[in-house]
Amino acid sequence: MALLWDNLAQQLDSVRSTQLATAVPTPVMGQVTDDPSDRRLRLQKALEAVKDSGNAMMIESLTAAIEGREANLNLPELPDGVAKF
Repeated sequence: MALLWDNLAQQLDSVRSTQLATAVPTPVMGQVTDDPSDRRLRLQKALEAVKDSGNAMMIESLTAAIEGREANLNLPELPDGVAKF
């Protein structure tokens, strides 16, 4: 068990030492960080990436977000037994 804790401590030290070098600059107060055109571009890239996956729900969700509407996912009904929990 002590070996696991030593390994964890080494990993945490490694993360702490690299965290300063790879820190992401934070936005300046009042600066707009979510430009709508950037968001749309990210959504379009994500849609292109998942089109061949066959994940219909993800494709519908991304398409709806790009079009600015709520996704129509047509989720199946839950069985009665699930409601008891």
